[in-house]
Amino acid sequence: MLSFLQYMFVATFRLGTPIAVTSMGACFSQRTGINNIGLDAQMTMGALLGVCGSYWFNNAWIGVLIGMLAGIIMGLIHGFVVNTCGAPMAVSSQALILFSEGLTIIILFAVFGNIGYSNQVASISNTPILANIPLVGGILSQLSPLVYLGILVLIALNFLLYKSPIGLHMQACGEHPRAADTAGINVTLYRYIGVMTSGALGGLGGAMLSIGYMNLFQDGMIAGRGFLALGAISLGGHTLRGSYIAGLLFGFFDALQLYVQTTNAPIPSQFVQMIPYLASLLVIVFASGKNSKRGQPPAALGQPYSKISGTR
Repeated sequence: MLSFLQYMFVATFRLGTPIAVTSMGACFSQRTGINNIGLDAQMTMGALLGVCGSYWFNNAWIGVLIGMLAGIIMGLIHGFVVNTCGAPMAVSSQALILFSEGLTIIILFAVFGNIGYSNQVASISNTPILANIPLVGGILSQLSPLVYLGILVLIALNFLLYKSPIGLHMQACGEHPRAADTAGINVTLYRYIGVMTSGALGGLGGAMLSIGYMNLFQDGMIAGRGFLALGAISLGGHTLRGSYIAGLLFGFFDALQLYVQTTNAPIPSQFVQMIPYLASLLVIVFASGKNSKRGQPPAALGQPYSKISGTR
């Protein structure tokens, strides 16, 4: 029983933190009014470029930074298309997903000479320095330092968004951009900051999978986790803390299906692999029910803003 609990604890954080971190970034962007549905694209490019950076420099931490930079660039593209050009956010997000899928094949072949996978690279899948902590050191050391980085990011963003003037300005841009603009707040700038932060954390989430959990990139390894991150926002009541916890919940179900596969239970493997996605569907339905008392998204979410015409 104890070994099962230890396995579930470690696996939940390993598999859930990428979703949780990506979800936090998207929630942060939503608070400024920009809805970022293309999280899969940011995670994919973060995972791939993270591996490329680790391969080029033989340093996983540099790979993480390059992965985050890739996510920021994807976020900037999305921000320009919807924030400056006024294009529909859903269309822009879907275009980025398709773009990332094609670009992945090109980069894999150009860098590694393969189409579906990369070479093995330097990774940061555990934290040996924690092994000397009494009682829990053996468990905590099995987690990547990126897991603890995710917790620090949660604390920092939660303070920034809810406890600082900058955070209040950002929330005003999502709730009533015209009023915020009248008060002298640069709505466009704050929305760019929001979507760039979402891109950075989406890239970090992807890098967590490729060099924080594994040591390579495989085509399709994101497997819709960006959409799970969107579901985590709804389940978490559109708050950073709630989104993070909901992301770990999805990680728990993912860990559960992996554990069931190791038990040789007489259950079809296809059904077992459905567990995290079926669970996500159920919790999203629960979170969006008519009687749900969970938090609501910003009033101006998804509405492009122009100083001339206001919210379009």
